[in-house]
Amino acid sequence: TDAQKLETQASHAEKSVIWWQKFALVKFSSSTSFNLLCTWATLLVFITTMAECSSSTAYGKFGHESIFSVPPKVGWWLMEVPVTMSFLYSFFWLPGPQKHEVAPRICAAVMCLHYSYRGWIYPYLLRPHPGARSNFSLMPALGGWLVTITHGYLNGRWFAEHGRHLSRKAWLRDPRFLLGLLLYFSGFVALVYHDYLMRDLRSSPGPRYRIPHGGFFDYATQAVYFCELWTWLGFFLLSWGPNGLFIFLVSAGNLIPRSVASHQWYLKTFGDEYAKLGRAYLVPFVW
Repeated sequence: TDAQKLETQASHAEKSVIWWQKFALVKFSSSTSFNLLCTWATLLVFITTMAECSSSTAYGKFGHESIFSVPPKVGWWLMEVPVTMSFLYSFFWLPGPQKHEVAPRICAAVMCLHYSYRGWIYPYLLRPHPGARSNFSLMPALGGWLVTITHGYLNGRWFAEHGRHLSRKAWLRDPRFLLGLLLYFSGFVALVYHDYLMRDLRSSPGPRYRIPHGGFFDYATQAVYFCELWTWLGFFLLSWGPNGLFIFLVSAGNLIPRSVASHQWYLKTFGDEYAKLGRAYLVPFVW
């Protein structure tokens, strides 16, 4: 009968929902779909870390052996632009009960600031060596979309809907929010400055690769990565959710192994000249 058919269809639908719910292993919300997204983000952290530990991602000084390559400016833009698109869509376009509150708006402004720089201004300012061929592999540029789209969408939905503490005015006085803002903006300024130091190495004719000096470069090989992680730690604190934890951990999983590989590359390329500098891998005076 029709009633039996409807009952059977409802039973199948219920079983389907239960089947999908089993994959929502990481829980930060009452929403199954958001928890599924968090579970996917957790998986991406492990995949990214294992991939970088096995082989350095093919861009920059490690991009010379890549087969399908594009100019660095194009590669960086292709890799980062999905963050902008997915965040604008998930925060400003999709509905959200708290998207007009102060703290979510501040968090959204931080995201827009960061990716206006990293996704648009930074690629434009890059100074590739005149004699260098395209050395940014399409694999991280396009494969990185898995991370960047997840990052943008996760932030948009956390700010607009699932990060309930962000809707409370008391969060604006919370020590985590205040310390996070301080760490984020100080780290962001340091990041922009150290990017400038790297670009300035090619302000005059000379060899393609040179030893950077100034700022934290005097104490660590990958000062830029240090500033990047510093920035994302602040971002995690001010938003206090899986969004910030994801970008901090996935960045650490990518940048820590790459820092070791970069340090070894400098030692191999510049020999004793670099070894005598006594620089750490990533964190000045520590490691």
